[in-house]
Amino acid sequence: MELVPALGAVIGLLAALLVVHGAPQAAAAPNTYVTMPDGVEIALNVRLPDDYQEDRTYPTVFEMSGYDGGSASEDSPIEGSRQLTERFNEDYVTIHASIRGTGCSGGEFDLFSYQTAEDGRYIIDEWIAQQPWSNGDVAIMGHSYGGITGFMVASAQPEHLRAITVSGLIDDLYRGIVYPGGVVNYGFPLLWAGGLRPAMDLGGGVLPGLLFAESDEEFAERQQRCATNQLTKRRTVLDDPLLQGLNQTDSEWYRTRSSVTYADRIEVPVHITHAYQDEQTGPRGAPHLWEKVDGVPKRMLLTNGDHATQNPAAAGPEVWRDRVAWIDHFTGVERTPEFGPAGVGRTSVTTLLETHRDGDGELTSNGRIDSTEFPLENTDWTDFHLGADGSLTPGQAAPGSEGTSTYLSGTRRQAWSYHLGPAVGAPLSTADAPDELTYRTEPVDEPTALVGPMTATLHLSSTGVDTELFVQLIDEAPDGSRSYLQRGLLKASHRSIDDTRSDYDGDVLYRPWRPHTNPQPITPGEVEEYVIEVFPVGHVLRPGHRLMVKVSAPPALDSVYAYVPTTAPSINTVHHSSEHPSRLTVPLQPIDSGDLGPALPCGAQEAVRCVAEPNG
Repeated sequence: MELVPALGAVIGLLAALLVVHGAPQAAAAPNTYVTMPDGVEIALNVRLPDDYQEDRTYPTVFEMSGYDGGSASEDSPIEGSRQLTERFNEDYVTIHASIRGTGCSGGEFDLFSYQTAEDGRYIIDEWIAQQPWSNGDVAIMGHSYGGITGFMVASAQPEHLRAITVSGLIDDLYRGIVYPGGVVNYGFPLLWAGGLRPAMDLGGGVLPGLLFAESDEEFAERQQRCATNQLTKRRTVLDDPLLQGLNQTDSEWYRTRSSVTYADRIEVPVHITHAYQDEQTGPRGAPHLWEKVDGVPKRMLLTNGDHATQNPAAAGPEVWRDRVAWIDHFTGVERTPEFGPAGVGRTSVTTLLETHRDGDGELTSNGRIDSTEFPLENTDWTDFHLGADGSLTPGQAAPGSEGTSTYLSGTRRQAWSYHLGPAVGAPLSTADAPDELTYRTEPVDEPTALVGPMTATLHLSSTGVDTELFVQLIDEAPDGSRSYLQRGLLKASHRSIDDTRSDYDGDVLYRPWRPHTNPQPITPGEVEEYVIEVFPVGHVLRPGHRLMVKVSAPPALDSVYAYVPTTAPSINTVHHSSEHPSRLTVPLQPIDSGDLGPALPCGAQEAVRCVAEPNG
């Protein structure tokens, strides 16, 4: 069954948007159209350098998404679109494209369909490379929607694609965002698929293309083609993400729309930027995708920060220069210095430590760790044992810490709201209570770096037939303030692990792979081992600080994620003994305190939530 929206209804809606929000200042619909082999028209926005010379040819930076795309302009409401042209305009042609069924493009909209990758390949090889201004070299830069799409376009192996730099990625739609650990997340995925994406499409792509055009004949013709393409748009109801998202087990629909499925097909140099606290596309995807890309030069830049930290429009100089230098190198543009001691021709990973804003408001870091692998090659995998006395002890369990710890699973209290700011935390969400367990290390004596993925292994029994587990990693300062670093989730009935598809560093399991296809109830009262994937982190514990772990049920609101409870309340008991060694496996990295700047106050690290008075 397909949906064909009426053009009159679309125009009526857009006119209403005009009344409410006002018209953009620019009156231009700069769409160019490329016809795909099946007859569908894809809208492109082509911007030549300001000092364009007809006797020169230029490399191209290409971006494709379902937001403004072909209607992108200097007055686009989507800042990233403006920044791409502004920052590359001197040496590159920049092109934005609207994926099928969005903006002024026609055809069927199918979220993250591989058809988009094929369309991108066709545009690069059969249109861009054939233009008189093109030198045949194309690079992809994309963030979020554009980053996910760009990654998939690269997997289609365009002949003229030279390199990509992408950020804000999701590796696996099921495991990475909609059902992390099998736990229902109907927060951001639902808000984005049902509200934000359509609004950005209408307001940024369709609206400018339909209602704003120059009076000359050329622009009027483009406007008419945009209107005509609205009539060709359609949706297959059974493929709608809002419907498919109701399926609480993994399926072919998720697999075919997940970037990790196609990562091994990429044959060009790959640059990935990732922020550990990404509140939208999540903390898991980028490192996993970077690992799965193989046989090509690849680089990953890791930093603390939110979704915007990676965005070309908001990235600090360290991040932005790194991305530009990668594109320049592989397209032969000589305008930026080489970056990173590992260079651009081989595998490299840089972790920026304690990213914050300097006195001028620019994002900068207090130090960095350079590596050639992920997990990093100097990783010291250390087990921190959870004790019944609340201890968290590296190496062997602390004497006298054996026993059990019990908490009520089911209150679903709020953790925090991203939109209220990183320093906001009500007593309800931050105070210790019977619905969670808290474990602490002794204060550290020297700077201790935690960089990479982690796991929490809980030996746990429950009074219920299923339960949901939420593990938080926290830095507790001497004054009691808490910086919330990362978390991991698991629904107990989804505990099954496929070792053949899991990721190991030597004999250390750091990313368990779960089928999520055949949930198995647990036996009440029986002790089970649960290995919980805790997402990657890059953080330095300063002297006097403690590492803290909290175990609870998933909160109702976690940043912009909303975990919907699907299990009944239960009493959960964590076991601590040589037979049942509950523990956190942490990737420690050597670090020289001389490489770090001065310690940052609570809340100064970019996007790291820090509550100054957690029990206030």
